[in-house]
Amino acid sequence: MRLQEEGRVRSIGVANFTPELIKDITSDSGVSPVINQVELHPRFQQRDVRAYNASNGILTQAWSPLEHGLVLTNPEIVEIAKRLERSPAQVVLRWHIQNGFVVIPKAADSKHLADNFAAWDFELSEADMARISSLDQNQSSFGLDPMTYQSERGRS
Repeated sequence: MRLQEEGRVRSIGVANFTPELIKDITSDSGVSPVINQVELHPRFQQRDVRAYNASNGILTQAWSPLEHGLVLTNPEIVEIAKRLERSPAQVVLRWHIQNGFVVIPKAADSKHLADNFAAWDFELSEADMARISSLDQNQSSFGLDPMTYQSERGRS
């Protein structure tokens, strides 16, 4: 917030904040974050966090939008990709885009980068969107709950 007051940053963002944590920081500081970066992919959709963010004008940004590649072998994703003649990564990224999430996938090389950008030149049908949304298991693939996570220095 000091950096924003000094004009050195325009907006404040947070990562892995639950609605409760956002309420606490907003109540304590009087400032609401503009963006909340959370683990988000078809198997962990964080519907409650997304709904809170949306109702409070906070953008949702996905970290690990491809679940470190794990979701790319899901049979539903693979079938949609084959039918549309797209890669599984393109299908998953397009699902994020059509849901209105900010998505910045990792690209290990120029081929992956080009593949990721190609997610912008097609659309998924409502049926495909629903199929992908039905994959939600509401469980983190990485096991980091911001309300209980303990680092060597204590609660993070």
